Parts: sequence; structure tokens; C-alpha cells
Amino acid sequence: MTDAKGLIPGQEPDASMSRAEMVEAWREQRRTRRSDPSVSVTDDGGPDGFALRRWRRAGVFGADAVRRVERLLNDLLDVESGERSVPGWALRTLRQCLDGDPGPQLPSAVRAVLETAEPNHTAAAMTVIHDAGLPWLTPSGQRWLEHLMGPGATTLEGEAGPSVSEDASGAFAVQYAIRNREFDGLPAALCVRALPWMPLGVVDDLIDAGVVTRDAEPWNLRAAELDRQYLLARLSPEQVVPRTAVTIGWKEAVQRRQFLAGEDVAWEEGSRYDLLQRAADGDASVLKELEHLLPRPLVLRLRRIQDGALTGNWDPDVLADRGLWRLISALWEPKAAVSPRRSTFHALAALRHAYDVICMGDFKKARAQIDKLAAYEEGDPRQYAEAWNMGAYLALLDDDLDSALIALTNIADRHPQAEANLELIKRRRGTPRNDRPHPSNPYLELGLPNGSGVWRSRYRDLRREYDDEREESARLNRAMRRIQRAEQAEDWSGFFVLPLDQGVFDLPDVPPVTLVPPVEPMPRQTTSENPADLEVVRRRAVADLLPTLLNAPRRPDHQHRMTT
Repeated sequence: MTDAKGLIPGQEPDASMSRAEMVEAWREQRRTRRSDPSVSVTDDGGPDGFALRRWRRAGVFGADAVRRVERLLNDLLDVESGERSVPGWALRTLRQCLDGDPGPQLPSAVRAVLETAEPNHTAAAMTVIHDAGLPWLTPSGQRWLEHLMGPGATTLEGEAGPSVSEDASGAFAVQYAIRNREFDGLPAALCVRALPWMPLGVVDDLIDAGVVTRDAEPWNLRAAELDRQYLLARLSPEQVVPRTAVTIGWKEAVQRRQFLAGEDVAWEEGSRYDLLQRAADGDASVLKELEHLLPRPLVLRLRRIQDGALTGNWDPDVLADRGLWRLISALWEPKAAVSPRRSTFHALAALRHAYDVICMGDFKKARAQIDKLAAYEEGDPRQYAEAWNMGAYLALLDDDLDSALIALTNIADRHPQAEANLELIKRRRGTPRNDRPHPSNPYLELGLPNGSGVWRSRYRDLRREYDDEREESARLNRAMRRIQRAEQAEDWSGFFVLPLDQGVFDLPDVPPVTLVPPVEPMPRQTTSENPADLEVVRRRAVADLLPTLLNAPRRPDHQHRMTT
């Protein structure tokens, strides 16, 4: 809306323009407005000249502006008040203006009504006031409203924005920062004022911009419980409890907890936790693929684990993670006897190595390894008993029954199966040499622990493998017939029991906790710079600035009276 000089209200006239040029500019503006299809025209042609002169006292100039203001006042009379009731004088003033007697109190009355209305009603009313060009705005309010109503980024060009008291909720400052990408000017105190009411998407925008951090503890400023938990997951994820992660749909945190808890979950093939699980089970073929899903520090750790397999040496913090032992065992095959004194892992690896070479029939290597185990009395007593039991078995194979008897006597009181082995040695000593059965355990000859239920499939696999080797095939057939006879008689007392306890040889079945990435902040779940969220901020800013924006109408000058 322009005045009689062809100028937008609040705009200073150009001193170089003549009076005739000003009048012509005003007429051109009027022709443009009348040709604008968005401007409605009543059938009766609008208010007459007398009514227009009366409306000028209220700061409303021109027929189009009068029609818009009349619609606005009717809408305001229908708006329900909020927590505060509308002052009676304001309603009377609005009705008086609609009855044909507008006065200069109209802007104050409109402001009084809007102060009790919701922000969306206030924003709609100020849009009408802005579009109609009503001279109800303060000079600073005019600039601020131009910014709020503008479609794109607009700056204040070095002019001061609203003060803290004017921008009570911080909405103007937030809206200005987001629209103009100027986040450096948002102080922490302002964020504290804005965080309780801002849409969650706008909070996320400020988090992404680095304005809102965990130091502000925004979760403590939100009323909704889901909002609090969501912001906690975004900024302080380590504080989120498992149940909350499920509630807010934080899939990564739920999966991480399930993996660390060792839950039996069917992970998506090729996902991070699927590959971690396969690596923990000893599948070294997935390590390259796994590197693409781990942060750089964990990739380096994984490579150190692989490098350690070349020498059998790993850092203490690697060996302290028992969930890595299966992977390390898959990567490392000892070439010689392992010293059990090096670490708890090496002690278990030495025990397993002794058992493996016994099953392979390499008894020389087995004796060298067992000697190291038997000398390590400070280790796990169960492993110590297994080492002596394996030593007794090797002595049995050599028909050195006295040495076997001594070895088993040392551990017979620790394990029931060791007593059974001791009785076997005693019976064998009392049996003539030519009447003694074959000393070996047929299950061990098949590479299985004593009494294994899968011996038949193992036997078939080995027969196919050694089909062309007559001596090896004969040994396998002999072992098969001995097991069959024992099953028919349901008597396995003639077999030396090894191992005494299979669980002592098992590798830990726990997750590799040091390969699991640390908990990361939850990705934002809202839309970046959502127009609906930004509209909420804009409306809030208009409502906050209402007392500063609206003012008494500026007095029309003489030129205006002469040309209207």
C-alpha cells in the first residue's frame, strides 16, 4: 500500500521528486493494485469518500486497505481468547470501527486483542497489516516484519535486532539465524529461552549447526518425555538406557546392546554385527569387509591383531578381550611348543596345541608341549590336570605304565574321569602283555574327543581323504571297529578318557567388546529446515514482537490530505 506520494508507508520521499511526479507515482501504484487479481473488489465499489476520510483517522488509507481491515476486524471478533480475556474497550473499539466510526485507538485495540490470541492468529493479522501497508508499525517494527514476512534470506544490514525483552522467547533470533545461516550470534542464554517451545526439528537444526550442545542439556528443558529421551540420544547417547532406546526406535543402540549381551540374533547378512559375530567365531575371511564398517581406530586394532598372528605376540589389551580369542586362534597356528606363562590365552593355546598334535599323531611335538604345561603349576588347575592326563596317555601309548600311573596318581583326586583312567592303567598292568588290547583311544585316532557322537561322519570323511593310503585306511578301519564293539557292548571302559573335561579346551564364547564401536549419537529423525517447523518459529516471533510492531497510526500529512 502506498500513500499519495506513491511511496510505501514508512518510506521517506525522494527529495528530488516534484509534486507532480509524486502524484503520478501514486496513481501508477493504484492502477497496479486494481489490476492485481489477488485484490478483491466488492460489487458496491467499496467505501465512499466520506468513509475513506474517517478511516484515515485510524491510519487506514485507500479502499483496498479499508476492505482488508474490515475483514480483519470481523475475524478478530470471532477469535477465541487464550489464557487472558480480551479487554472490553478493545472489542468496543473494533465494533465502533466496523459501525462506521473508526478512530485512532484502532491499532491499540487490535494489539490488545492479538495479545490474548494464539500465535497463528497474530501472524495472520500481522500479514494483513503488512500486505495492506498500514502505517501502524514502528520504524524498527517495519524492518523486522519485512524480514519475518519475506520469502528468503534478508539481513538487517547492521541494524540492531530486537532486544531480549522484545524477543522474549528468542523466536526472532532463531528464525533470523536459520534463514541467514548466521549461527554465531545465538548466545547460550537465548537457546535456553527457545529450547522449551521450539519444534523438535528446529532443535535438530541448531544441533547440526553446533549451536545446541550437550553442555546446554536441552533434554532437561523439554516437557515431553519422548523429546527428552530423543535429545539425550542425540547429544549424550551413553546415558540412554536400553529400554529407552527401544521406545524411541534407536535401532543402532538396540543392536549394539544385543550384540554386547551375547543375544542370539539373526543379524542381517553383511551388516556390522553380522561380520563382527562371524569374526568372533573365528571366520577370518570377513576381516577385509569388516574394516569398511568400523571407525579408523578399530580398523587399526584389527590390523594389529592380524599382524600379531605372524609371531604369536599381541598387546596385553588385545589378549585381555576374551572375545578375540577365537579369531586369534583362527589366525595363528603354533609351529612349536607354546609357553603357557606368557598369558592366560597362551596357556589355553598351549593346551589346545598339545591336544591337536596328539590327534594328528605327532607325539614328539605333543611331549614337548606337555612338558611345558606340566611345569606351569601356577596356571589353571583344570588345565594342569589335563596336561598330566595327556602325559599319562602318551606314556600308555609307549607302554610305560609306571609313568602313566604316577601322572594319574597326581590328579586322580581332582577329577572322576582321571580315576577311571587310573583304574584302566592298573588293569592293564595286571594283564599279560600279549593279552592287552590296543592302547590308543579310537576316538582320538579319528581326531575327536572321547565318546563323540559324530564319529561316523568323521570316519567317512577321513576314509575318502585317505582312500589311496593303505596303512592309514587300515588304522581308520581298526578305530571304527573298536568303537562299534564298544557301542554294541555299551562298555567304553577300555578307552583312555581324553580330555577329562571338554569344556577346559573350549575357547570363550563371548562378544569381542573391544571391536564394537563406541555408542554414537542417534542420527536426527526430523526433516532438516522443515517449512512447517520454521513457520511455527515465525509465528512465535511475530507474537513476541507484537507490542513493538504495532503503534498508533502516524498522522497523515498535508500533502496526503490534499491528494486523497
